[in-house]
Amino acid sequence: MLLEQAPLPENIKTALKGWGITKLFPPQQEIIKKGLVSSGNFVLAAPTASGKTLAAELAMLNELFNGGKIVYVVPLRALASEKFSSFYPRYKALGFSVRISVGDYDSSEEPLRKDDLIITTYEKFDSILRHRASWIGDISAIIFDEIHYVADEGRGPAIEMTVAKFMDLNETCRRIALSATIQNIDQIAEWLEAQPIVVDWRPVPLRYGVFYKGEIVFQDGRRQTLHDGGDLSDLILDCLDGGQVLIFYMRRKAAVSGAKKIARIFKKYDVKIDREVLSEKAEELVEDEPSSHLARELASVLREGVAFHHAGLSHRMRTIVEDLFRRRFLLALTATPTLAAGVNLPARRVVIASYMRYDSMAGYSRPISTMEFKQMAGRAGRPDYDEVGEALIIARSKAETQKLFEKYLFAAPEPISSSLHSITKLRAQILSLVALKEPTNEKEIEEVLNKTLFSIQGGRRLIMRIIDPILEFLQKNGMIERVGGALLATKLGKRVSQLYIDPMSAIMMVEAMEPANRLLKRSIHDLELSVLQFIGMLPDMPKIGLRRTEYDKIGMIMDELEYLIPLAEAPLASSYELLQTIKLALTLRAWISEMSMGEIEYKFRVEPGDLHNVVQNAVWLVYSFSEIARLFQKRELYRYLERLMDRVRYGVKDELLDIVRIPGIGRRRGRILYNAGYTSPVEIARADVAELARLPGIGEKIASKIVQLAREMN
Repeated sequence: MLLEQAPLPENIKTALKGWGITKLFPPQQEIIKKGLVSSGNFVLAAPTASGKTLAAELAMLNELFNGGKIVYVVPLRALASEKFSSFYPRYKALGFSVRISVGDYDSSEEPLRKDDLIITTYEKFDSILRHRASWIGDISAIIFDEIHYVADEGRGPAIEMTVAKFMDLNETCRRIALSATIQNIDQIAEWLEAQPIVVDWRPVPLRYGVFYKGEIVFQDGRRQTLHDGGDLSDLILDCLDGGQVLIFYMRRKAAVSGAKKIARIFKKYDVKIDREVLSEKAEELVEDEPSSHLARELASVLREGVAFHHAGLSHRMRTIVEDLFRRRFLLALTATPTLAAGVNLPARRVVIASYMRYDSMAGYSRPISTMEFKQMAGRAGRPDYDEVGEALIIARSKAETQKLFEKYLFAAPEPISSSLHSITKLRAQILSLVALKEPTNEKEIEEVLNKTLFSIQGGRRLIMRIIDPILEFLQKNGMIERVGGALLATKLGKRVSQLYIDPMSAIMMVEAMEPANRLLKRSIHDLELSVLQFIGMLPDMPKIGLRRTEYDKIGMIMDELEYLIPLAEAPLASSYELLQTIKLALTLRAWISEMSMGEIEYKFRVEPGDLHNVVQNAVWLVYSFSEIARLFQKRELYRYLERLMDRVRYGVKDELLDIVRIPGIGRRRGRILYNAGYTSPVEIARADVAELARLPGIGEKIASKIVQLAREMN
């Protein structure tokens, strides 16, 4: 449908024309046809790149032009950044204020009340709800993107309860949910009180196939034999006439090995690439972190037009890889499934090189779900570049070929099921409900829980059974109290809810305060490692990987540590998990002792992306511990933890803290300045710009900027 022919308000048409849009595709046409631009809730299931977001934007524009406020919620920070980059210039040009809000779970974000369009993550939005932001009632439309994440065992409960709490707080707000794959869309629509819409159209048709011994068997029965033989290299070389290939592996190591193999093939066949651009970017990677083995590995394959992508890469590495692939300088990209869950990087051909993944909980490898396969396959086909996209899975035997057809190609994705059955997850959510709605009672809590997908899928009876035991647990541990017939959150309960931590973590923190205080009076040095190990034991802290070769070395420290809570009371399932917490503490201690990321990667086998996640979580939990100490008026401990938190945030020794707080001075520049005699913001503010500029890694532009900022701080 041409935009001119669409029955849309003129202001929306004018906005779309300004964005260069002249045609509307089936997802947008369906929204218009069903009268959902100006009013109503809807759940839209449509393939990747079909225009789901623009369909939601039609309703968003209508709300904004009528003085409304929009919140756009996504499951990942990377997606939030991607959406912000897309929305900001377009909506700013229309005169609307656009903001992104991620991280920092201890803020109501009151300044956002002035903004028209807010992009955030589910967890961040949940924390805003917990802080009772005054502008929640002003939201006129909310978009729940990638709604299938409610089925995620780890994050699903928080996402589901965020949706339920918001529906309870703002009943009149329009609800729009988006996903590429929803098998049970009627159930999701019932949950959100919305109209279900399914669109199968894709801008680039998708062909599924199985590859075995040099032959592709497509879903429609058509066969294609590759000329040169029968391995993965032929699938890639066959696609290089202007195409790009995305290859998924289930393990990081396999993705890196795959990229190296493809780089050797490209070199052998002298594949045409822009070596000047790629070499320049490869040098940037190595210069950013010269001691990183991962950076050197990535740079070496990058020079040949290939890259790998996984969660161990730093943000800078991922940005370079994604940008080069989007601009078609990279012809092949190997990746783990985290890429399919994150940013949109389409390719002409998607190859699923392996489909078995190790399940640490089960202790053996299991096939990936059909939904995960479809999410990866959905990346096939680049609009404006490819006439057709191909999603191929590799079979290891002839018998396996038929099995793969049945399991993945012909099968529908699994229905989206609630993960809210975990009592551990519900504990935190019920505490947040008491804190949010106080004074409240069991009936009101039950009413909110009945707004969940879990309730619709048959969990209502379980909800009624578990509310009382959870409330009893929270009351016993000083999080809530009963006054007459009302439930109230205590000071501790309110703070725990606002801090966005598991009540169990808070209980451990309360218990650890006295031992930490005693150790603080005796030895700050010993307390440092004890606190970092304690943080590793908290339920909120993800576990860090541990190799068998590390057991003995880390085990030697086990008996020397002073634990802040008795190990018998710690939520550790085995001595292996205890060793993991000690490794995490040693890694963080190395970080705050200013060991480089490359050295940490080599010594602890913790890659830059993983280190970033560890640091982020540790900052949040040390901050939470400090806030609990402050609540209990443990002033010395609070001040110590507050300073430790900043050291973890910046990755520095205590002596650098004051100067790294100046924007633009990171840990490396901070150390250079300190060693040159600039040991405080006052000394930097008084410094001669020309002298500073002569220091390594500073330069005139940076010197001028940091002197100005130091003066402003003073």
